[in-house]
Formats: sequence, C-alpha cells, structure tokens
Amino acid sequence: MTITPEQIAFRKGKIGASQFGQAVGRGYGKRTRAELYHSIQGTVPQMGDSMAARVGNFMEGFILKEYTLKTGRDAHDFPATQIHPDEPRIICHCDGITTDKTRLIEVKNVGPHMKSAWIDGPPQYVWVQACGQSMLTGIKAVDVVAYFGGNDLEVYELSFTDIDHSTLFDGLMDFLGYLGSNEPPPNTVLDLPNLDLYYTCKDTAIAADNDREAQAVLLASLKKKYKLTAEDKETMELLEFNVKEYMGENSVLTSESGTPLFTWKQSKDKVVTDWEAVTNALYTAIAVATKGMEGVDDNYVKHLFDLSVASNTTTKKGSRTFLCKIKEA
Repeated sequence: MTITPEQIAFRKGKIGASQFGQAVGRGYGKRTRAELYHSIQGTVPQMGDSMAARVGNFMEGFILKEYTLKTGRDAHDFPATQIHPDEPRIICHCDGITTDKTRLIEVKNVGPHMKSAWIDGPPQYVWVQACGQSMLTGIKAVDVVAYFGGNDLEVYELSFTDIDHSTLFDGLMDFLGYLGSNEPPPNTVLDLPNLDLYYTCKDTAIAADNDREAQAVLLASLKKKYKLTAEDKETMELLEFNVKEYMGENSVLTSESGTPLFTWKQSKDKVVTDWEAVTNALYTAIAVATKGMEGVDDNYVKHLFDLSVASNTTTKKGSRTFLCKIKEA
C-alpha cells in the first residue's frame, strides 16, 4: 500500500510489519537483525524509494481486483495504521481486507529475481509479516496474493493462532530491547559487507589471541591464492568476518609481539559541494530578491552565495580499507 508522509513520520523509531521478519532473524537474504538495528539508528543508510517499490504500489489496486475475481471475495484497501495495544513501537499497515472483515490481504508483486524464493510458498519473512498483521488486527486469516508477472497470480491462505502471535511478540520485544538499550544485536557472517559502517574507527591497535592470529594467517594465505574454489571463498568470508569483528573499532590487529597482521583504517571524510545546485539556487534567490530592482549589492550576493553553498554541501564519510600486513603466508 502507499503510505502517506504522515504515516512515514509516525513510523520513526518503530518497526513495521515488513521489518518483523528481519527483527526476529527471518529476514530475506542479508537483511539481518544487526542491519535493521543500525538502519533504525541511522548508522546504515535506509533503503530509498525504488522502481520496484513504485511498481508494487501501482499494481496493488489491480492485484486486489484480480484477487476478488479469483476467489469471489470482495475486498478493498485497508490504509489505517495498526498499533499494538501493549507496545506502541510495533505497528503495521495492511494492503487490504475483505468486505466482511474476516480476512486480511497482503499483496506481493514478485519480481523475476525473487520468484525462486516462493517455490515452497510464501518465504519466511512474508509469513512473519502476515503473522504480525494478524496479531495487530486480531484477524486470524491472511491471504497472501502473489503476482508473478505475466498471467500468474497465486493466493496463499494462511491462518495464525494465539501461539503464533505470542511467539512473534516475544521475538519483537527482544529486538526492541536492543534498541532501548542502544546495544546492537550480535553480528552474523551475513553482516560482513556492513561491518565498516557498524563500527566507529579509532586509531588504536588490538593484539590477537592465538586463535585469531591463526585465522589471520590462514586468511592472508587465501588472499594470496591465485585461483579460489567455492569452498575457499566461503572460508575466506568467515575468516574475514571473524577478524574484522574481533578488531571492532580498532584500526590495527597485531600479533602478541606487536607485529601488524591486518589494518582496517578509515579514510578521511570528503566534503562534497553540488555546484550545479548552488548555481541554480543562487540564480533563483537573486531573481526573487531583486525583482523590480535595478542593481544588486555585492555583499548581499556574497551572503546568498554562502547560504547556497552551505545548504548544498555534504560530508561523505570515509570508507574503511582492510589490508593484509603479513609478508609471507
């Protein structure tokens, strides 16, 4: 469903049904609990608007009508925000509901790259999303309507129990506990691509214990291997995760004797100015400010210029670079 700007503002600091699966460790792909935590905290950039999302919103009305034709159940959209009575940070927005209010409807416009995830029915994250909507509305039946492109529309009739609701609520409360204490959930190897965003880099060193040093040496040897097997790549990913997580905020990993093994240093932040935007803003500001006037004071122009530059200048955070310092491996 299309969520209004007011509903988007209301969602800040809360978790919605589309995030429930990720919050309880059932997210799709690399959408982990830690990634959701850091996304809510602003450490990891949140996903912006995408064409897939826009197409999905555009298709909802059509898919709801096709649902009625396929099932004979009259349905309409259900835009109201649902809030858990005991925990206002747990909310949802449902796509639709049958006219007799006995069934919720969750619409999914499934792209070709996602179709394989539906071979055995709705993926876990969709099941959890539907369960959350059922929990917040008290309606036990949820029809997941999946449109797979072309002419393929499937209706999956799900039913949830009080035990399903209770189990999900406990899992969501566990995640909210991390948010409340400002303590991130444990990382998993799936978090490896985001670890450089999770940690604030400090110019400090940490000594490896025997286990971490052995892992660092093995990782170094694999990095220097000319041709990697699928097993090698999987091992490298796990080793790199273990080493980086052990290093955490530290920029250098050393042996017990102080010899550098790996560095994970952050580059300097970069100040970026959108000069095209500055020019357009300055032109517009001068045109408005001087309408009907014959001349423009130089100091005033400089003031407008400074304001335009300030509003169109951002600081891009430097990235962390992971480098092996082991000479021979």
